[in-house]
Amino acid sequence: MMTTSANSSTENRKPKTENCTSSPYEAPRPQLARPLVWVTISFILGVAAPSWGLKIPPGWVAAGAAGLWLLLALAWRTRRRAAWLPLALFFLLGAAFYQQAQQPLFPAQHLTRLPLEQDLTLRGKLYRPAKIGAHSVQLFLEAEACREPGGWSPVSGKLLVTAPALPPPPVGAAVVLKARLRAPRTPKNPGSFDQARYLAADGIFRAAHLRQPEDLIILANAGASPLRERLRGSIRVLLQELPAAPRAMYLAMLLGDQGEITLQMRQAFSRTGTSHLLVINGMHLGAVAMVTYFLCFWGLGRFPRLLLRVNAVKVSTLISALPVAAYAWMAGGSPSTQRAEVMVLACLMLLFLGRPREVWSALALAALIILGLSPLRLYSISFQLSFAAVAALIYFLPRWFQGARERFSHQGWKEKLPARVRLWLKEAAAASLVATLATAPLVAVYFQTVSLLGAAVNLAAIPLVLFLALPLGEAAVLSQTLHLTPVAQGLLGLGQVPLWLGYEAIAGTARLPGSAFTVSTPTWVQIAAYFLLWIFLFPPRRQWWTWLAAGLAGLVLVGTMTLPPIPAPKDLEVTCLDSGGGLAGLAVAPEGERLVFSAPGPSWPGRTSSGPGILPGYLHWRQCRRLDQVMALGLAQRNAPELLALARRFTVGQFWFGHRGPEGPAYYELMNLLGDEGRFPRSLGRGRPPGNLGSVGLEYPPVGEDKGTALQLSYQGRLVLVIPPGVRLKAGELAVSPGSRVAALIIPGRSACDLAALSAVFQPEIVTIYAASGKDLDAPVRAGGSRCLFTAEGAVSLRISALGAVASQWRP
Repeated sequence: MMTTSANSSTENRKPKTENCTSSPYEAPRPQLARPLVWVTISFILGVAAPSWGLKIPPGWVAAGAAGLWLLLALAWRTRRRAAWLPLALFFLLGAAFYQQAQQPLFPAQHLTRLPLEQDLTLRGKLYRPAKIGAHSVQLFLEAEACREPGGWSPVSGKLLVTAPALPPPPVGAAVVLKARLRAPRTPKNPGSFDQARYLAADGIFRAAHLRQPEDLIILANAGASPLRERLRGSIRVLLQELPAAPRAMYLAMLLGDQGEITLQMRQAFSRTGTSHLLVINGMHLGAVAMVTYFLCFWGLGRFPRLLLRVNAVKVSTLISALPVAAYAWMAGGSPSTQRAEVMVLACLMLLFLGRPREVWSALALAALIILGLSPLRLYSISFQLSFAAVAALIYFLPRWFQGARERFSHQGWKEKLPARVRLWLKEAAAASLVATLATAPLVAVYFQTVSLLGAAVNLAAIPLVLFLALPLGEAAVLSQTLHLTPVAQGLLGLGQVPLWLGYEAIAGTARLPGSAFTVSTPTWVQIAAYFLLWIFLFPPRRQWWTWLAAGLAGLVLVGTMTLPPIPAPKDLEVTCLDSGGGLAGLAVAPEGERLVFSAPGPSWPGRTSSGPGILPGYLHWRQCRRLDQVMALGLAQRNAPELLALARRFTVGQFWFGHRGPEGPAYYELMNLLGDEGRFPRSLGRGRPPGNLGSVGLEYPPVGEDKGTALQLSYQGRLVLVIPPGVRLKAGELAVSPGSRVAALIIPGRSACDLAALSAVFQPEIVTIYAASGKDLDAPVRAGGSRCLFTAEGAVSLRISALGAVASQWRP
């Protein structure tokens, strides 16, 4: 009986599979790991697709999204897996979001409906803290009304106002200004910064420039200043007691105000790869969160009974989120600060939910939120640098230090403490190295500078600046909020010590020869090969094909860096760039020698250039390193910053200048720099300018009523005449030598009015008109049999040979 019972029970325990029918749920298919990451990547690819030339009509986007939704519903109904469907849907959503952000539907009373280049009187309020520069200030205005003959009419929209150096009004101040609206424009040249897209990411589609401070009036009856502005003003007063360098750095780190950062300081931070310390980003907010978290966790650990009732990790995480939000609010809510706040809060949320290892999902969630609110943020340098650095840290550090902490987990505290210190130093050094290597290509793209000592300097500067000086500064802000001014003064005085030590380390390293070097703008092929090389050198699983892929990526990287991306021309090449109102271009001889020509456009008194111009970006895009001649056919404050950037970033043989216009700070700085280096600029009229550029002949005939200087290039019996702006060339003013023919005529829009007469005299094959478009000319352009090209439609490149001239135009 016992045997029978045992056999019976054994049979009952056997799985009865004979009558079971197969079910699709018995063997589930493997799911996609971290779906949020793949969805975010698809969305990013969709946002980036239009910039690669993939432009999908809006109707097709809507039809494709609707079709994908139907397929998703069908897959859910039939219980079929189709992972590619949501990925394709988010790709289309990314493309649709990009197109909507670039060309939104504006209401009838928007600023974009107002006329351009006409004197207008606008009223509005400042919605963001001003950006203070060395010679100007940028104000961010939310327009409310526009003055018309019948009274004030309501308008809406954001406006970027550039004004001469003046004390910035507080946020929330009501102002009235008189200015001319203009649409932000990106020069249509290779290598030019897309200013229009950069502003569109902030919802700004119109800009204005004040000619004088009196054009801005701050209304007195606008009410009391907001709490944030009162607090920011009190912090500024406290910081006035600090020395210059710590005060400037505290203003930048606490308030986002870089107005007191001098040019020498910017150069020192740029050469050492520490410019990120001056911009409020994820490192600043993360440092505040980290210090707060460990202080709270340590404090809770002092009360064992309290730990029985509360979760120390979750409480510390919640408390850490408060100073992060307060810091971002205090800094003014700039786009980079908002992006950093989202990233840090996403990481704190995962820590609060008990999933600290899901860092990839936190990074993807932060990116999806930021790009969902503003897709054009994908193209901002701060977004790219931050996410590249964080992604590299998440990918590489666990592979380099896997299992390192478990090695001394069973040791005593006397043996464990030195081992932990050594490990912490190794991790800090590795983190600094990884972040520097991950962001090096992007820094080269945007700044054309690579720091050789960036990892070492960051290893010393980050603990001093971010983990000591910054928390003390934030504690001072909190004390000032509670009206504890003496405590705030003491904290700032204490915080200036590590801040000064960090700056001295940065400045001392920047003075070392070879601490940084200038590079050309890398191509996207080089950037992709660079990142793939590092990824395949440290793959998740090392196999034979990962070594092969790393070798191929290295060959592509070395090959593209060794071979020039643009081969040297066999004939004379002359390129005229789209520079707005001025003249900028490059001439390359068959022997490879290069000549840069430049001249400023018309300006009003007191107006200065807003940046280094378009020539440095174009020359870096062509990966030029040496310029044999720089010809400033006109030299003034308008083009002096551009020439100053050329003198600093390139090896220049000789500087020559023609007519001199209004001078300014950049003009004097250019003269001082060239004088200190022993390369005094020489006059085209009184000196002996070069008569040739390789096999290309050079002449400098005087033109115009004020006898400006033109540039004439001759090659194999063909001539190229370059006329500077501000000169109205008249027929018969220039004589062409017998046996020569004018292959190309490069003239400003002002001279294009006489194009018919000029064509009858010179009979050029090609006429290139800069500083104007076909719509801007008062009279129709008739050039006979000549071909007319406008640089406003794209940079124009001319190839001159004995057979004639061939023109090509760059299209963005």
